[in-house]
Amino acid sequence: MPGLTYVALLSVYILFLARVTAQETGLDTCTEVHIFLSRGNNEPYPGRQGKLVQAICSGLASCDYEDIVFDNALETEYCGAVEAGRKAGVEQITAYNKKCPDTKLVVSGYSQGAQVVGDVLGGGGGVFFQGCTTPTVSGLDAKSAPGNKIAAALLFGDTRHTANQPYNTLAGASINGLFPRSGQQLAGLNNFAGVLRDWCQGDDPVCAQGDGKRVYNVQHHLNYFDVYSGAAGQWVKSKLGDVTTSPSSSMTASNTMTISTASETITISSTATTPNSVNGGSTSTSSLPGISGSTISTGTSTPLPEATDTGSSASSTPTSGSQEGGAGVIRCFRSHIILPALLLLISMAR
Repeated sequence: MPGLTYVALLSVYILFLARVTAQETGLDTCTEVHIFLSRGNNEPYPGRQGKLVQAICSGLASCDYEDIVFDNALETEYCGAVEAGRKAGVEQITAYNKKCPDTKLVVSGYSQGAQVVGDVLGGGGGVFFQGCTTPTVSGLDAKSAPGNKIAAALLFGDTRHTANQPYNTLAGASINGLFPRSGQQLAGLNNFAGVLRDWCQGDDPVCAQGDGKRVYNVQHHLNYFDVYSGAAGQWVKSKLGDVTTSPSSSMTASNTMTISTASETITISSTATTPNSVNGGSTSTSSLPGISGSTISTGTSTPLPEATDTGSSASSTPTSGSQEGGAGVIRCFRSHIILPALLLLISMAR
């Protein structure tokens, strides 16, 4: 029995380590292009953005990525996770640039991870989900290293999406997200406007929350990388300038997964997957605390409104499997949770 207890404890410890760590890439060599990924809440590394990495690195002779390492599992406080991600992002970007000063850097974030990337670039601070707070801090300097080595930065489904910015794209470009930026934080982010693109679909309940009284499609917060990875990859390549191309990519990847268990937060699961070469898991889960619903339809997801993606050739039709299982349409508010409706939505999204 003692032996069995020891084995059980060791197994739990190993699972814990797998949950909170990510395998960094490019530790021994410098590549021409290096990508930093900041994943969505409760996603495995690298999350849905694995498809984006494939799109960027495809055809490049020297390209790899690493995950910004922070614990954002369901039970982790939202603001604590964001601040930990911001610190880790600054440290990892700075360290890589110091080791490889000539490498062109790409930074991408999705959902909660987009807030992390926005805070890395523009600075952070404020009150967010469930009244939690993050400290007021400055972002990277766009005119000096490592900020001036960032060739492209991408935000998808950003909780802090701000309407009418020059780098916004898709139908949500003119709509505010849950916690739009203002003042110095917006000014700091706008210092990177020339290398930044913010992707927001018009009925995304996170980045296009608006007044909270619109009809939203949860699937359109989950399917960015099924629909827009190709266009986003082409846009990044347009910002990289002269880089060595190759018929095959030298991209390397990590596949460590973040696993969480019980939480009071309502989660929404997606069947969207990242390619096996960059993600060891077949499914991923994304959630944000405090997103609550009042009405829900039981049909399949409504078509995405006509979206304009300036400078890209993205189609508004998802690739195969991105809408698998259907998705509910939800009217979101920031107050109480109508649990039966959300449970129905979750079962449909799966």
